[in-house]
Amino acid sequence: MQQRSFVVSGTVFNENDEALPGASVRVKGTQTGVTTDMNGKFMIEVAREEDSLIFSFLGYYNTTVKVGAQKTMTIKLAPDEESRKLNEVQVVGYGTQKKITMVGAVSSVSAREIQKYATPSLTNAIGGKLAGIITRQTSGEPGYDAAKVFIRGLVSQSGTNKPLIIVDGVERELQDYWTTMNIQEIESFSVLKDAASTAVYGNRGANGVIMITTRKGTVGKPNITFRSEAAIVVPMRIEDNIDGYEYALLHNEALTNVGERPKFTDAEIQKYKDGSDPYMYPNVNWYDVVLKKRTRQLINNLGVSGGTEVVKYYLNLGYTIQEGIYNEDPANSYKTNAALKRYNFRSNVDVKLSKRFSLALGLSGIISNTNFPGRDAGNILANLKLTAPNTYPVKNPNGSQPGAFGDLLLNPYALVTQTGYTKQFYNTLVSNLSAKWDLSYITKGLSARGLVAFDVVDITQNIRRKSPATYSYAKDPVTGVETYKQWSTETPLGFENRNETYRTMYGQVGVDYERSFGAHQVTGMLTAERREFTNVNAGNSVQNLPERRQGLIGRVTYNYDYRYLLQLSAGYNGSENFPKGKRYGFFPAIGAGWIVSGEKFWNRNVISLLKLRGNYGIVGNDRIGGARFLYLSTYNKSAGGYVFGIDQNTNPGGKSEARIGNVNVTWETAYKTDLGFDLEMFNGKVVLSSTLFHERRDGQLLERRTIPIYAGYPPGTVPFGNVGITENKGFEANLQLRNTTKKGLYYSFTGNFTFAKNTIIENDAPPALYPYQDFRGSAIGSNLGYRALGFFQDQRDIDNSPSQTALQSVIRPGDIKYEDINKDGKITTADRTIIGSYGTEPQIMYGFGATAAWKGFDATIFFTGAARRDFFFTQGWTAWAFSGQAGYYNVMQQVYDKRFVVGGNNAHAEFPAVRAGSTNNYTGSTLWQRSGDYLRIKNAEIGYTIPVNVTKKASLKSVRVFIQGTNLATWDKIKVIDPESDFGTGGYPIPRNYNFGLEANF
Repeated sequence: MQQRSFVVSGTVFNENDEALPGASVRVKGTQTGVTTDMNGKFMIEVAREEDSLIFSFLGYYNTTVKVGAQKTMTIKLAPDEESRKLNEVQVVGYGTQKKITMVGAVSSVSAREIQKYATPSLTNAIGGKLAGIITRQTSGEPGYDAAKVFIRGLVSQSGTNKPLIIVDGVERELQDYWTTMNIQEIESFSVLKDAASTAVYGNRGANGVIMITTRKGTVGKPNITFRSEAAIVVPMRIEDNIDGYEYALLHNEALTNVGERPKFTDAEIQKYKDGSDPYMYPNVNWYDVVLKKRTRQLINNLGVSGGTEVVKYYLNLGYTIQEGIYNEDPANSYKTNAALKRYNFRSNVDVKLSKRFSLALGLSGIISNTNFPGRDAGNILANLKLTAPNTYPVKNPNGSQPGAFGDLLLNPYALVTQTGYTKQFYNTLVSNLSAKWDLSYITKGLSARGLVAFDVVDITQNIRRKSPATYSYAKDPVTGVETYKQWSTETPLGFENRNETYRTMYGQVGVDYERSFGAHQVTGMLTAERREFTNVNAGNSVQNLPERRQGLIGRVTYNYDYRYLLQLSAGYNGSENFPKGKRYGFFPAIGAGWIVSGEKFWNRNVISLLKLRGNYGIVGNDRIGGARFLYLSTYNKSAGGYVFGIDQNTNPGGKSEARIGNVNVTWETAYKTDLGFDLEMFNGKVVLSSTLFHERRDGQLLERRTIPIYAGYPPGTVPFGNVGITENKGFEANLQLRNTTKKGLYYSFTGNFTFAKNTIIENDAPPALYPYQDFRGSAIGSNLGYRALGFFQDQRDIDNSPSQTALQSVIRPGDIKYEDINKDGKITTADRTIIGSYGTEPQIMYGFGATAAWKGFDATIFFTGAARRDFFFTQGWTAWAFSGQAGYYNVMQQVYDKRFVVGGNNAHAEFPAVRAGSTNNYTGSTLWQRSGDYLRIKNAEIGYTIPVNVTKKASLKSVRVFIQGTNLATWDKIKVIDPESDFGTGGYPIPRNYNFGLEANF
């Protein structure tokens, strides 16, 4: 009688009783195989009891177990420590390297870690996760919520500071494609930071490189993973403003403080307070009217992987819904809320055509559909700030829209719901075909490879804008007669279509060599590449010209007995954007390392690995800003005319210089030095790495400000030059601790720290009249302003202080007092100085967290933080009540409570007295400066994996349910605005998410 097949399940552990996700489980002598899930669990079908299972994992000895009558197994793999360290590989530029032999600074984060964040944007999942990365999320708007990302901070004054993005070996920066990738499709995420790692990218590598590798198929039966996450999204830091009653009181105070009559009587103020006449005396919280308290988000993902020794495949489908926070008018037949619907597709297929030749095909598509109100978020948020609570009712008594001329005088509800809508369609297709050919029959260790890629992004906007009719309402207090004054007429929904198409073609061929000669190991790589980018629908012929780059790349590594390491790498590449004969540059780097723990004298019982490393190199940045082809001069065809002829009646048209070309324009050049070490203790339970770095960035493209007027250049034609210089230095560190107790409790701690300080060395500014106004020696993004000394307490204080009448004709008690820096007895623009020491981006970024797992339960908490960032409430909170015409602009409750009150107790006042028409108080000064430091619970998660003996009854390999939260709590000194936001009042609020999810494997 034929024996029936049956299912064997179990868990694979390492020597510390930690689950091993991704371990291979195969039936010996067959093609049947599976991999363990994130909790080390597996389910596999066997044909008979005589079969044996082979368990394997990189860095561990293979274990073979006969099945017999066992239906469940607990497998512990023994570590092959030497094998693990010697064979663990790291994705680097144009290939991979054994991690132990690397001499560069590379940080990585596991796919499992970044999958813990319920966010549609990958950038928001990496903040605080990697040493050397500085991120800042400035908006939570659907489709535009990606964080800014910098590697080791800002370095360029004028060019881009964005890192180079490489996805599956191809530069892919089209419309920030990588930020919208499905997090579930990512296999590895690495950051290359120093010259040894990035010199191969030549004049594109100075800002660092982010390397993303997507998942590939594995040998075995199809493994299906479904993950669904539903989130409640709550906007954070919504302004807490005073109400209409307090605003009326404050309005009167602003007028009386400058000697004018109050605007409102006591009776009118009472009506604002009791709401007895809401149309004539409205009291509206516009934030409550316009913005929702909460909204929703849904992320679904389906992945399938499997294959044979010949063909392996991975497929992924993703579906994301993200709703905005704007309230809508039910009477509209169209949607005006912000919203995102995105569909992600990924397919990776690997085919082994012969023993020596293989192909890999990758396809990825993203369809992203977004919807927005007729006015953008910046306009809407500015309008909310502008409109005081007693300016308008939400609607007039007859249902018409209150308002006056222009968007900023339209009531906020009408601005969101009655100005139409915009639909935006992003369609992205990226594809690559690669081949690898084993040439070891020519010489051992030799192989060749090729790669071609074609990417296209198409963006379509359908803009349907309109304007509502607006009216002001009045009622005679005696007769009760109502009157309406029309300020604008309604315009119907218009239609405007905009289209952008971007196309990239890329080709690469290369050879690789890897061979050992006893204790000597050598690797080599030589690659040639060419890239062409086209803005298909460019607005002019110059921008429509393809941008082409090409180059040669090489790398040689040598190590002796895994103790002494040497690496030489270089990129020789160029761009047609620079003058002929000056388009190519050579960017070399050299690195060395010493694995001290490999020496015979080293006792490895405690410190199992100690590696010292250092490198120096030259890297470029050709993304320097400015127009294309700056080496060419341009001319204005119609530049007026000149009188010609005896009768002086002839006036032919002339030409004038529009831009004078710079025949020496070139890329920025970065000279980088790194020194660091890598340390492992107690058999990998403690892992520590740290790096000191220094960079000098020369050749930054700036407008020539030291060229005098008498040099003869017409206004606006002074050529830009590569004259800017900056310095960037700092250090970074990463620490990991992990252990499993004898009772099976697994716990870990991870932390990282980055400090990067930039300094402007040269900006081509003329010598400052006063040295303290020279930006040289300051950080990029520093501000010029006054040093505030507090507030004038009384008239005697004003009389005994330097005159400030240059800022405001009459200075009164409660106005801001400034320091007379040049000691001339008066406050003028000559007293402005550099305020703030750190710049627009934080100099310090850090993250730390802990994870614990026990008997199917797991919990994680992770904190991120930043420090040494200057934050300014721009021009007095951007829009300050009563700074111009009295009666405009909201007032935050904090300002109302902590303002200077003339004649009151002002010992703890933080804001100046309110007054109509003030100019003294709302200029840039240290009074409006705050620390941008913060500490945030970035993520917390609790999960439970249902026992296998339960899930297998439903034909499931594993099921995990989890709850998680993002941005759960923040500690900072700003309070009223999110500390990651840009200066001013902040933009679209950053969200706090409460997420509920399920992940099932079939």
